Amino acid sequence: MNKLLHGFLSALSLVSRIPLRLKAEPDYKSFSLWMPLTGLLAALAAGFGLWLGRLLFGPGLLCALSALFCQYMLFNLFHFDGLLDSADAAGLAAGDAEKRRKVLKDPHLGSFALFFGFVYLAARLFALERLVSGHQVLLWGAVFLAPVTGRYAAALVGIFAKPYAETGLAAMLGQQSAVKATVGYSAAAVLPAIFYGIQYGAIGAGAAILSGGLLALMTSAFVALWYSKNLGGYSGDAMGAAVELAELLVLLLSSAFLRTSL
Repeated sequence: MNKLLHGFLSALSLVSRIPLRLKAEPDYKSFSLWMPLTGLLAALAAGFGLWLGRLLFGPGLLCALSALFCQYMLFNLFHFDGLLDSADAAGLAAGDAEKRRKVLKDPHLGSFALFFGFVYLAARLFALERLVSGHQVLLWGAVFLAPVTGRYAAALVGIFAKPYAETGLAAMLGQQSAVKATVGYSAAAVLPAIFYGIQYGAIGAGAAILSGGLLALMTSAFVALWYSKNLGGYSGDAMGAAVELAELLVLLLSSAFLRTSL
């Protein structure tokens, strides 16, 4: 039990700003198992932001912004940085793998990252605002499914590609396990599936789990293949980009579904 808890806390300390004191050296052997489960805590952070925003401002854009702020301050800023670095690297009209790697390591923010980051946050904020102002069961289902799906996608990146460097986050985590990642996702997705099941029954619950898994699979494959083609392999930035993109897809799909169901 202590070994399992230590593995989970090791993963959590790596992907969040929650101050944790580990009693031993971090254990990342089962990182792919625990990564999707850390999404539940990210969802709780977003949920706290929703509660606080609704209490202070009522349902609407400021409530959605409160949820976004709480989740990003505790969890997603790491991943958002990877998304922005990836956008800058992708913005090179021409360049070999080495040039793109230098862009990833550059601490300065380029115009591609600035523009893509603005569009990304705007899309995420307005999708969340639509859910906040709509059906509450669907809102909470999406709020919990998005972080779980995003972190499942990050774990799967290591299945489709190999690290391009011998050092760094990707190399430190080593070879990921698709089986462990899927087990972790399946366990973590039970909670958001319950929300969907309350409104849409067993078919809705199953569809939510399946949809999240497919979105994670497509996102991780896209990110991994792009990184492999343009940089020779993936890095921690690729995992961050996968988290952000998959989360946004869940929120956009849920928002579109809400519109058609009204």
